[in-house]
Amino acid sequence: MSARQRKLLFMPSDDEVADLYAFAADCSKLCMVAWASEYSERYVLLFEEYSDDYRVRQARDAALLWAKGQMKMPEARRYILAAHKAASECGNRVAEAAARAVAHAASSVHSARHAAGLALYGLTALGLKYGRGSAEVKEETGRLTDGLARVATEKKYLLSEWAAFLQRYKE
Repeated sequence: MSARQRKLLFMPSDDEVADLYAFAADCSKLCMVAWASEYSERYVLLFEEYSDDYRVRQARDAALLWAKGQMKMPEARRYILAAHKAASECGNRVAEAAARAVAHAASSVHSARHAAGLALYGLTALGLKYGRGSAEVKEETGRLTDGLARVATEKKYLLSEWAAFLQRYKE
């Protein structure tokens, strides 16, 4: 078992996230970035319940600027790596998982596959806080899946201004 697997309560092969993964497989990179950007705020707030470390929020903000072409990748990357460092240093497993959810959501601007970390680490944070089979985790799983479906169906993200490198991922 890898170190990452020891930190996660949920894996891509788990039944709880099967619908989310199936839906994500048909989504464009831009759709995944829009979804991850929208839903990462929930985990910033969860992290901030346990820590006043600003690096996690900064990573989210930097990713939004990067996605809009207002920040270059090397600078955004520094913020994202700082959020991972905040996760390692916070001393609380719920906060650590929430911070990693945000950092992975921020990294989705680089690779849409990172958006999966938003769900896996986010659900892990809630699973650690409330219990893996809790109503809160089940509700969040549905919220994440329904949110992705809504973002993909409404396509409001297509109206947003995105960086040139993301424009090619419009459907």
